[in-house]
Amino acid sequence: MGNLEQFNWKGKQILIVEDDKSSIILLTALLDRTGAKLIFTSNGQHAIDIVKNTNSIDLILMDIKLEGINGIQASTIIHDFNPKIPIIAQTACVMPGDKEKCFEAGCTAYVSKPIDAYELLLLIDKHINSISREKTVETIL
Repeated sequence: MGNLEQFNWKGKQILIVEDDKSSIILLTALLDRTGAKLIFTSNGQHAIDIVKNTNSIDLILMDIKLEGINGIQASTIIHDFNPKIPIIAQTACVMPGDKEKCFEAGCTAYVSKPIDAYELLLLIDKHINSISREKTVETIL
């Protein structure tokens, strides 16, 4: 794995929508080192509620296979009222057309499980920093 010290997201908040305990453990171990505040939920409706009730989420990691409101439905709803939050879809069940459905729902990126840890960090870094630049530009304007 590359140099983890390059990923410093102190002051950032990442919403992780995941119902698989082993994936939660893996993501926690990986992302704890970045300094980001991690917020966890295991269902799509709660993810929607979190995003609607706070304006401090910088990025969402969205599992697609969830009970109730699935990740694609949740991503669509979140994207409709806050299209600036990057959503990275993640799933173990890759079916034909899944990737396209994720992008149609407003996801900015897609990764399939098992996740390559370093590649996920690079992807998060790319998107979490793009929203920071947008916020800075809006503040200046």
